[in-house]
Amino acid sequence: MSKLSFRARALDASKPLPVFRCEDLPDLHEYASINRAVPQMPTGMEKEEES
Repeated sequence: MSKLSFRARALDASKPLPVFRCEDLPDLHEYASINRAVPQMPTGMEKEEES
């Protein structure tokens, strides 16, 4: 199974860039089930130092 990659790509000036208005965007409630959470990684710091 391959891991999903969300690496940003450079913009191509020869391609049109779509612009969306807020009324054109779908409701977030429809996509609430999509979970792109980032797993929490250890920082190497003590708990008292983190806050």
